[in-house]
Amino acid sequence: MSKKTGIGIIGCGNISAAYLRLGPVFKALDMRAVADINMDAARARADEFNVRAETVEGLLAADDIDVVVNLTIPDAHFAVTKRILESGKHAYSEKPFVLTLAEGEELRAL
Repeated sequence: MSKKTGIGIIGCGNISAAYLRLGPVFKALDMRAVADINMDAARARADEFNVRAETVEGLLAADDIDVVVNLTIPDAHFAVTKRILESGKHAYSEKPFVLTLAEGEELRAL
């Protein structure tokens, strides 16, 4: 069997539960960790879905995370996605991806 893609989530609000519930349906994905600026929220979501709770920094540094799902508020999408890309990981984000053309161009350059 080929290696599964390790998935981490930043942002442990309501929508994160849908990703964690449906992720295992895709056999190539392995939901591994969640992070939030509120560690209590991260721990609660991690306990609910049997994944690791990480700080944002810890998740971005984790060797077993290949793709990070950015579920933060729209105003934080650019900064968080930039950090994901700078950490050498793939980023997935719900819309809006960024709030300005300049932000989009900067991420495209990364």
